Amino acid sequence: MSDELKMPLPGSLQEIVGALLFASEVPLTAADIRQAVKAVECEQGENAEVMEVYRTCTSKEIESALRGLEKALEVAQSGFKLVCTGGAYRLQTIPSCGRYVRAMLKIDRPSRLGRASLETLAIIAYRQPIAKSEIEAIRGVDVSANIKTLMDLQLIRLVGKSELPGHPFLYGTTPLFLEHFGLANLQQLNELDPTLQRSNPRAKAAQYKKVEKTELEKAASEELEEKAAQEQLENQENEQAQEETAQEEVESPIEEQEDLLSHLEAPAVGAAVGDDDEDFEIDDTPDEFDDDDDDEDEEDDEEMEEEDDED
Repeated sequence: MSDELKMPLPGSLQEIVGALLFASEVPLTAADIRQAVKAVECEQGENAEVMEVYRTCTSKEIESALRGLEKALEVAQSGFKLVCTGGAYRLQTIPSCGRYVRAMLKIDRPSRLGRASLETLAIIAYRQPIAKSEIEAIRGVDVSANIKTLMDLQLIRLVGKSELPGHPFLYGTTPLFLEHFGLANLQQLNELDPTLQRSNPRAKAAQYKKVEKTELEKAASEELEEKAAQEQLENQENEQAQEETAQEEVESPIEEQEDLLSHLEAPAVGAAVGDDDEDFEIDDTPDEFDDDDDDEDEEDDEEMEEEDDED
C-alpha cells in the first residue's frame, strides 16, 4: 500500500504571511498574523521541528517576513503591493492598474472630492482634534456642508469635546482616511510637505475630553449634570433662606429692646405729670436776676435797724 500524499510544508515564514494577507478580507496586524501561525498544530508524519519553528515565531520575525514580502512584490511587478495603514497590512493593487480593475468589475469612476472639501480635510488632518469654529477661522467660510460630506464618506469622525465654553465637538480623521491616502500613520503627513507640520497631539489633548461612546453613557452623563445643577440650585435657595432667617433673628432683638425702652420711659413721663392736687412752686430763677427780691430784703433790714435805734 502506497504512502498517503502529504501536504508540503511552507518554504518560509514569508510564504505563510503572503498567503494570510491574500486570503484575508480585512487588513491584518503583525499580532493577527502571529496568532494565526501559532494556531496551526503539527500533524502526524509532518516535520515537527519545522512546524515548531513556525509556531514559535516572534513579532520581529513576522515584521521581517513582511518587509521581505514587500520587496519581493516590488521586484516581481505583479500588479499589487503590500501597504500598511494604521498599523495593519493588506495587499492592494497598484494605482496604475486601477482603470483596468474598474473595467473588469464594472465599477464607475469614484467621485472626487471638491477643492473646498479637500482643504477642510487637510486642516482636520494636520490640526486634529479640531472644532468646527477653528476650521472656519482658518478657511474664512462656513464648512458645515464640507464636514457633512467628509462624515458621509467616513473620512472624518467625532473624537471628543472641547473644554471651551459650549463644549463644541472635535473632529479627527478615521482609519479609512489613512487607507484611502495610503498612509501608515499620521506622522507621514509631515513627510509629505516639510512646510506643514501636525499639531502636537498631547498639547491639544489637554484641552479636550473624550466623547461618550454610547447613547446610554451620554444620557447618564446628561442626567448627572442635570442632577448636579438641581442640587446647586437647592443649595443656593437653602443658603438664601438661612441668610433671611439670620437677618430676622438679628432684627428681632432690636425691636424687642425698642419696645422695652418705650415701656420703661412711659412711667417716667407719667410721674412728671402726677395726679397730686397739692400746688407748690419752685423758684428756679437764678439769684443774679432776682433784683426785686434783693431790694425788698434790704428795705426790711433798714426798718428793723430803725426800730432798734428808737428803742
